Amino acid sequence: MTDYLYRVVITSMPEGSTFDVELPDGEIVTELTPGWAPAGWKPEGNYVEMLGTTDFVWPTTRKTYKSRSAAKKRADLLRRYGAECVIQRSSRITWPEIEESEA
Repeated sequence: MTDYLYRVVITSMPEGSTFDVELPDGEIVTELTPGWAPAGWKPEGNYVEMLGTTDFVWPTTRKTYKSRSAAKKRADLLRRYGAECVIQRSSRITWPEIEESEA
C-alpha cells in the first residue's frame, strides 16, 4: 500500500482551447472552446462508443492516483494534447489504529 496519493493539475491550456467569460458579478471564469481539438486529432478505437461523441473531450483531472506512475500516464496524455501540468503528491497518509471493539 502507498503512503501517498497523487493528482494531476493543469497549469496552462493550449492556445485557442479556452476563452474567458465575465459573469454578472464581475468574476472571470474560463470555459472550454466548443469544437476545439488538438491538431491532427481524430477519434480512434471505441472513443465514440465510450464518450458518445466524435468531439474531442479533455481527459479528466478529477481522479486521484495510488502511484506516481499512474498519475504520470495521465499527465503525459494531457501534455500530448498541448496542456501543461504538474503532478502533485499528497501529505503522508496515516490511518487510525483499529481498536479491539472495531475488529
